[in-house]
Amino acid sequence: MKLGFQGWFLAQPHTGIGQHSLGLLRVLAATKNVQLTVVTPSKFPGAHTLKPKAWLLHPALKKWYWERVQVPAFFAEKTLDWEYYPYPCPLPEASAHRRAMTVHDTILWDDPRYRGNRLKRAYHRRAKHALIHVDHLFTVSRATHNELGIPAATVLHNGLPEIPTGLKKMPYENDLIYIGGYDIRKNVPELIRQFVLYHKSHPERRLLLVGEAHHHSRYYPKLPTHPAVVQLGKLSEKALYSALKSAFAFVHFSDSEGFNIPLLQAMAVGTPTIVRDLSVNREVSHGASLFLKSSLSASLKKLEEPKTRAALVIKARQAARSYSWTKTAQHFLKALLS
Repeated sequence: MKLGFQGWFLAQPHTGIGQHSLGLLRVLAATKNVQLTVVTPSKFPGAHTLKPKAWLLHPALKKWYWERVQVPAFFAEKTLDWEYYPYPCPLPEASAHRRAMTVHDTILWDDPRYRGNRLKRAYHRRAKHALIHVDHLFTVSRATHNELGIPAATVLHNGLPEIPTGLKKMPYENDLIYIGGYDIRKNVPELIRQFVLYHKSHPERRLLLVGEAHHHSRYYPKLPTHPAVVQLGKLSEKALYSALKSAFAFVHFSDSEGFNIPLLQAMAVGTPTIVRDLSVNREVSHGASLFLKSSLSASLKKLEEPKTRAALVIKARQAARSYSWTKTAQHFLKALLS
């Protein structure tokens, strides 16, 4: 199979789309009978570099033109069986080849908190409209499949990010850890507020925050500060897994997700997880999480019971083993070949 791969997010591995693109691409590149043509906006090993047009001064317009005009034109000159777009983008209606696209979530289309200016709204309308012009659709979860409402789409679960060897034991055995973005739907300020209340009776615990806000705005609210809330910022892959494996529990207050890769990472290293009761969280964890019913304190009290904690860890690790990028790539190719 000759496959064109659009790689805008390959240079952004901390994003969900970036992890999807990297994880899938690594396996496809090592698969026999798959010839890849990868195109990226900046240098990336083994990829063709196609720089966005400099005369478009606005960064959003550069990205839009690159997705809609430059990449399709680049692929049109190649002999391909399929073009693959790892996220919804505003494609032209016609193409010289068959096209596949993956939908990670419907948040930017359905959540009124993310209605931006005219340019953003127009972009997202065009990206959603492109779904009817591709030949095959994938969704990263059954939850997103149900929200999208397109029965013909194929559920293509994300794989488990590779866990580095030689992880160090960090002094975080009493601490809670959050991994992810700080945008409004993640509800990190609410997580901090609940933790501060809990901390009054459990001063031995801290809350570790891994990640960074792009900027402070209505999309990225400013976080409350507290001496027991530690912002670790962005970490290397090895440092992230070391911190995650050492922590008492992974906590996540997000109210909407497409897949929730950080949840899967915590499951894989044996750190108990406390998450919102979302259909996607139940799907990804196979039910091996504590789902927030009332307060953070109530969930943490359950984790302090050794039998409850051990049972959750065993079940979560078993569930995590059902995910792999090799399996994802096999399902991906099977869908295209059929």
